[in-house]
Amino acid sequence: MTVALRRVTVGGFFRHARSRRHHEGAVPERVAPTARTVADAQSLSAARSQTSVRLLIVALLVVQLSLFPPLENEGACRALVIGYALWAVFLTWKAWRGDRVLPRLWQLLPIDLVVLGALLAMAGGFGTPPGIRPLVDDAFFLIPVLAAFQASPWVTAVMTGASGLAYVLAVQGAGAGGEWGRTALIVLSLLLLGAVCTVLTRIQRDRVRSMGVLLERSRDLLGQAMNAEEHERRDLAEALHDEALQDVLAARQDLDEARESDGTEVLDRADRALQEAARRMRSIVGELHPTVLEQLGLAGAVQSLAHSSTQRGGFDVSVHCAPIPPSPFEPIAFAAARELLRNVVKHAEATHVEVRLEARQGLLRLLVADDGRGLPPGALEESVRSGHIGLASLRVRVETAGGRFLLEPRDPTGTTATVELPLESSAPAGTG
Repeated sequence: MTVALRRVTVGGFFRHARSRRHHEGAVPERVAPTARTVADAQSLSAARSQTSVRLLIVALLVVQLSLFPPLENEGACRALVIGYALWAVFLTWKAWRGDRVLPRLWQLLPIDLVVLGALLAMAGGFGTPPGIRPLVDDAFFLIPVLAAFQASPWVTAVMTGASGLAYVLAVQGAGAGGEWGRTALIVLSLLLLGAVCTVLTRIQRDRVRSMGVLLERSRDLLGQAMNAEEHERRDLAEALHDEALQDVLAARQDLDEARESDGTEVLDRADRALQEAARRMRSIVGELHPTVLEQLGLAGAVQSLAHSSTQRGGFDVSVHCAPIPPSPFEPIAFAAARELLRNVVKHAEATHVEVRLEARQGLLRLLVADDGRGLPPGALEESVRSGHIGLASLRVRVETAGGRFLLEPRDPTGTTATVELPLESSAPAGTG
């Protein structure tokens, strides 16, 4: 009665201390790149690139007016180009200083289109030599390029169609509607270029989204990795407290009783408790630093690990370990057996567990099957979201080594975990 009370009291104290340390040692929220910051960076880069292309349009218009002036409304055309140039320089300055007040990029495109259409309509033609296309016509081809920096292929497609329509209307307004063959050829070329730009925009959008998803996942994994040490410490503290420490406390209580009663039976009971505590602590230390792997080999280490897990999990175990040739991936296989059996002890509520280790067809194969309650669909992803990355990190280690990790339901109940690793490393000789 006294021993049980003592265990409950000390157990409550340790649980409170662990909870307090976990709360005080919580890792604060970290600032890391997210999908939103990637989208913002992409938007700023697109704005800067777009302003550079817009300055190229300005250069084309300035060269056009300087070398081959318009046939009509020359003053109005020059004023329009000067105003457009000042507006383009202003946008460039805003973009390169990182100003976030810039409007959405697609909202600027109609202005470019209106300026080019108005210039072409007011000019009534240009004094270019026969057979030479005015540079204003070439400027229309840069509208789909400007639109290609958008995040939406629909914007690029719409602006391409609008450019073709605006060119047709501007040519008709300039009184050059008789040259329909030339106009149709330019519009067709414009639409083909716009189709290519639309495809490029879609590829760009998909890449940005993929980068955002990868960054979100890496941010989650970074946070989980930073908390992994705390989880390991808590698991070690729980193992020491719930098993070895309880035996030590019981032995101490027996020694107190022995002092009062001077009985050899109490001393024997204390000795057995201390021996059990030493055995459990050796088991825990062996899991943390598997010296048994060096002494007994992988098969012996897995057998020892399986039998020690039965005492903590309260289940029967059958172990079938065939001779395994030396492999550079033995530590990964041992870590896999340790993690899988640890999960069975903690969560499976199994009555029987089967462990198999064998080598066949150039693969080292480990199987851990239990008859417990099994894993619900999406359990692995849910465990990662809740901060438990043991199985997820195990999968990464196995797949990085060129192996395969499978979790499957077992009939009628339970889970079967299979780890397959190559017996030999695929790294070329001489690499470290």
